[in-house]
Amino acid sequence: MQLKTFRNRYKVLQASLAEDFLKNPDLVADLVQKRSDEIDALLNDIWQGFEINEALCLVAVGGYGRRELHLHSDIDLLILIPDSTHDRHQQSLSKFLTFLWDVGLEVGHATRDIADCMANIGDLSVATNLLESRRLLGQASLFLEMKLMLKMSDWSSQSFFVGKRKEQHNRHLNYSNTAYNLEPNLKESPGGLRDIQTVAWVAKWYFDVNLFSDLVDKGFLTQNEYDLLVQSQSFLWKVRFALHIVAKRREDRVAFQYQREIASVLGYQNGERIAVEQFMRDYYQSATKVARLNDILLQLFEQSVLHVQNLNTRFIISHGYICMTNDTVFTKQPSAFIEIFLLVAKHNYVRGISAETLRQMQKNLELCDKNYYKNRQNNRLFIELLQQKQGVNKALKLMNRYGVLERYIPAFGKITGLMQYDLFHAYTVDQHTLFVIRNLRRFFVSDFSKEFGLCSEIAQNIAKPELLLLAGLFHDIAKGQGGDHAILGAEIVREFLRYHKFKINDISLVSGLVEQHLLMSQISQKQDLEDLNVINQFAKTVKSVHFLEFLYLLTVADIRATKENLWNEWKDSLLKKLFYKTKEQLQNHVEPPSLDKKIKTVKEALAGAIEQYGLDVVQMDKILSTLPKDYFLHYQIEDILWHLQLLSKKSDKTIRIAQRLSESSVVDIFVYGDDTKGLFFKLVGVIEKLGLDIVDAKILTSKDNKAYNTISVLQDEKLELIDISQIIENKLLQAPATVREVSDKYAHRHFDHTIHIAFSHNEKWNLTQLEVSTIDKQGVLSNIAHIFYQLDIYLVNARISTMGERVEDVFFVSNADNKPLSKAQQKQLRQYLQENL
Repeated sequence: MQLKTFRNRYKVLQASLAEDFLKNPDLVADLVQKRSDEIDALLNDIWQGFEINEALCLVAVGGYGRRELHLHSDIDLLILIPDSTHDRHQQSLSKFLTFLWDVGLEVGHATRDIADCMANIGDLSVATNLLESRRLLGQASLFLEMKLMLKMSDWSSQSFFVGKRKEQHNRHLNYSNTAYNLEPNLKESPGGLRDIQTVAWVAKWYFDVNLFSDLVDKGFLTQNEYDLLVQSQSFLWKVRFALHIVAKRREDRVAFQYQREIASVLGYQNGERIAVEQFMRDYYQSATKVARLNDILLQLFEQSVLHVQNLNTRFIISHGYICMTNDTVFTKQPSAFIEIFLLVAKHNYVRGISAETLRQMQKNLELCDKNYYKNRQNNRLFIELLQQKQGVNKALKLMNRYGVLERYIPAFGKITGLMQYDLFHAYTVDQHTLFVIRNLRRFFVSDFSKEFGLCSEIAQNIAKPELLLLAGLFHDIAKGQGGDHAILGAEIVREFLRYHKFKINDISLVSGLVEQHLLMSQISQKQDLEDLNVINQFAKTVKSVHFLEFLYLLTVADIRATKENLWNEWKDSLLKKLFYKTKEQLQNHVEPPSLDKKIKTVKEALAGAIEQYGLDVVQMDKILSTLPKDYFLHYQIEDILWHLQLLSKKSDKTIRIAQRLSESSVVDIFVYGDDTKGLFFKLVGVIEKLGLDIVDAKILTSKDNKAYNTISVLQDEKLELIDISQIIENKLLQAPATVREVSDKYAHRHFDHTIHIAFSHNEKWNLTQLEVSTIDKQGVLSNIAHIFYQLDIYLVNARISTMGERVEDVFFVSNADNKPLSKAQQKQLRQYLQENL
């Protein structure tokens, strides 16, 4: 057996398949089958060359069993052997399988006798593999015995169906029950190839059919649906084949680094939308079609029967699904397109809409024309749906899945399947919107009252929850249309609500929420919430406690629906602080005190607290006399007392460090010592190397040249395992730190993301405010600190904010003369940042 000959033969096959696909991706079905057939021939020659015992049987299972092999798909094999002969054949089979790997085949294999098969048949995946198995070589009687054993197993039609449906449900949960993740798994995600295969497996078990076309003959699949299924499968196959070519290996996740090249391979070109967005939108639409057909067919296969419940003259509940009473329901009364989802919400226990009813809905969707949302009966039903105390989220998700939501709200159609190529959002716009609705609904459900206590408390006093849901439904409705999506969305929702005859005040509330839906998040994470002027200005914008409460709920729901890891206790505490301070301002209309008055108030409070804490008054007064005015404006009383307690203790150390868990659920690290050049740069470098996330920084220098630096980091398990104070002290006493090279933290290099730099003058502090927005990479903050060090720029305060995979940092800086940066200094700083980040 010449290994080189077989290896070259396989390489030539792989190269020719890739070449043929690149010439014409529409040949994918032929190529998938061709690879399977060629592998059959290759295995036959190798099997014969090894002179395997004739009593054995080589079986193809999995995708190979279906004759569906993509460019780098595994070759799944089952080797059947006579009972209790494992030891006898182990050596020859081991050599055979090793040779296959040496040839270059990625083989998944199992060696079993019939007793092994019977012992493992209770495993659903094993049963499924055996179901679609195909004999390649060897003892035919052994293969037939295995097939007979499968039919005689405990798997009934009902148990197999229930098992596969449960398996699909659990698989969907692993992908947040949505096909609209920005890096979808085209095999396992909802609407992916597994959903098509699940239908095929159930069909084969029920009817012993191998082709979807057979389901047309049996009346379970219309010709239209069959064509759509074949078309969707072909599209997914093309994407998978292209993905294998681009990735140069077996890969099912359509990751960011592959999407542009796949789009190019499949012939997409930049136009009104960039090629990758066109491609991904086609993917999401295909996945939605597969999900719809999967719903229809699995319902038709289901054998369990539930009692029939009459709802009205148009709809009943049968077999757990809402069904139309006759085929003319939608044509005679088009408002039934909305009514049926209202019934889903009202009867939240139903499993969904029946297959035949879904067919009629899809067949007559054109009845929901551009004026459909202007109909008063449709308006009444839709608002009634939003007013339900349960089932609203489920109903809207189904409306979106079955294409009715985009028909009723025309603008929603423009965000359906629309990805946001920005690394900030993990989901398409429509899916993100539905997650926002889900989060908002949870605030009104008592079962979730402990999840977000303040949100639930506010929600209980909201008289019209539907207004909040409408704001959530429309907050991103204008994404992808160019311009400010918040302003455009406000106008869209105003028009929508006018047709629904809402009162002027309600229209103003909802449109205002859409227009301002980003404001609370931006202020809480970028501005000084201890500055009453900030609170006062925000209060003037929101105008009322009523609007503030709505905006707070929408903001929390929005951030939590953006990306799973975007929400944390720090953001939670900032939003709560902004909410409470603004509410107090709206209720009491407090005028911001002068800076001198505020400092005086702080010092008076400190005097009493120092005595109460038993600190040396003379020593404390001496320390406080060295501190600049800014110190008393940036720190709270309890923070200052924490500092003084540390400094009151005698110590020979040149650097003193303390840490504590703050009320904002972050760990504050206070560093006191001589203010040497580059101290902040070295400090940030140490913390970054420890893998901690910095969220806030206060940098101050006393009149006697002592540094009072506070770095706030998110809570992390690492802090329980290390002595952070000792590590920082050791590092700061060492030689000057070297700048850390900025490196990709994730797969960011596949995104075109220009760094955004903005300068403004902060009148209150007479400082330059620098805003930097860039992709979150390792070493970003320490590099910025190093640039400050190089250019003799002094950092006074910083707010570090991570938005998805993007950082949006705000720095308050001055030059060496403690003055705002000049235009020339700003220009130089901008240049350094652009060159180094």
